[in-house]
Amino acid sequence: MIEHAQWAGVPEAKGYLAIAHGEKQHNMAKVYAGYYSYAQKRVPIILVVKCGTPQEQDSTKKPGNRGKRDSQLILINFLSRVTFNDRMTPLDYDIFYKIQGLSNMMPDVFELLLMVDADTFVHRDSLRHMVQAMKNDERVMGLCGETRIANKNDSWVTMIQVYEYFTSHNLGKAFESLFGGVTCLPGCFCMYRIKSRKGKSIVPLIVNPDVVEEYSENVVDTLHKKNLLLLGEDRFLSTLMLRNFPKRRMVFVPQALCHTTVPDKFRVLLSQRRRWINSTIHNLLELVLLPDLCGIFCLSMQFVIMLELIGTVALPAAITFMYYLLIEAMVSGKPQGLPLIFLAITLGLPGVLIIITTRKLVYVGWMFVYLVGLPVWNFILPLYAFWHFDDFTWGDTRKVEGESKQFDHSNQEGSYKIGAVQLKKWAEWEHERRL
Repeated sequence: MIEHAQWAGVPEAKGYLAIAHGEKQHNMAKVYAGYYSYAQKRVPIILVVKCGTPQEQDSTKKPGNRGKRDSQLILINFLSRVTFNDRMTPLDYDIFYKIQGLSNMMPDVFELLLMVDADTFVHRDSLRHMVQAMKNDERVMGLCGETRIANKNDSWVTMIQVYEYFTSHNLGKAFESLFGGVTCLPGCFCMYRIKSRKGKSIVPLIVNPDVVEEYSENVVDTLHKKNLLLLGEDRFLSTLMLRNFPKRRMVFVPQALCHTTVPDKFRVLLSQRRRWINSTIHNLLELVLLPDLCGIFCLSMQFVIMLELIGTVALPAAITFMYYLLIEAMVSGKPQGLPLIFLAITLGLPGVLIIITTRKLVYVGWMFVYLVGLPVWNFILPLYAFWHFDDFTWGDTRKVEGESKQFDHSNQEGSYKIGAVQLKKWAEWEHERRL
């Protein structure tokens, strides 16, 4: 519960430019300022609640909802405008005023941005490890920790995800981190550098105009754009950072741990992985064309990305060939030795690496659970995703009451009234407040 700051008064709805098309580009939100009390400590907190325009509140079951990317951009746009002393929306100024009132600091002093999902539990020392990694290397512009599953024993659906989550972080992201190019910082638990100091000047990173402008794209009218911006916004933000700053680093910090709740029903898992697989393909297509990533030829990040792209697309064919080899060996009694040996090495090597590197034998047991569910991972989920390549809804993963199955935030309703949201410099807003 928030202990409301009395000086902040009753929150009023303030307008801002939302990430939407048509009249929904005008949105409103309330800013609550106060303190979160925990263990005899009071932590300053700002809560932004999107509420929609008065007309929308009367006609929509979920007024103000513009999706996750819009929520991220409320903060990113605010930090960008503060950094460059650009014109602010009424909501920007309200956030500025309340941050300043709570912390007695100007918002432009902040250098790091932590993103955590509401259903994610962050371990006590994780933030310290992440901040220390940022301090140790100024070239690091983004990082993530290890995400583990909180509800691993809820159902067979959660059980088959345990090993996949573990290997995707401790093997996949750890390998990408060697090149300084983790291709996806998961939005449930990651940290970005807002700006970097270079002598007396600053280098804007996540608030860089090139990053903010492309991430704020309103007109999402192609299949490629919709997969990037509507389904895989977390991965696309990582892609934009790598594209604009190829010489900087995106890394994995294994000491930073969090637990999250994963889908426990198969239809929800289908919906989630449809979004993840399709957005992965489109983001890898963006990254594979970047010539400036570190390394050369087979020892380059570009080559690693190309292998990831081929592997993602070829999964159904690969598992079909695997079962063909196994069935032929059982029926004919004359197994193809070399292919089966390579198959066993491919499936078992991650388990060997886990024993050598982490010594967590429990995950070897989870590996066998994962292998039982291999047809789900390598056949059912990819084929389902490819078949629904033009489905841009979030499905059952984050269900919003009142939304239709075909709804996505790129839909246009009406037209935006120019001037509906005022834009003024901070000094102008401050002068008006003091009158």
